[in-house]
Amino acid sequence: MTAKRYTASDITDNALDALYENANEGWRRGDRWKERAEQAEAALARLTTWCDELDEYSRVVLQDETAVHPVAANVRQQLAQPEENSTK
Repeated sequence: MTAKRYTASDITDNALDALYENANEGWRRGDRWKERAEQAEAALARLTTWCDELDEYSRVVLQDETAVHPVAANVRQQLAQPEENSTK
């Protein structure tokens, strides 16, 4: 069963208020999701910066310009997009 559809001639102030409240809640929910996404992106940026610092430390200690810190490599592997598995 579908909800009643209102027309311009039969919508009430209360129904219109409820409609606006529902729309506003949707916008607030979207704002909360955006804020969480921005916080997650910032955390990932801090983590990848830390991985770069670990690599630089390894290069200095090992005196090897191509050295990669094993923890940094593992973190990057864990963060990487999973490869698509498809059968042909």
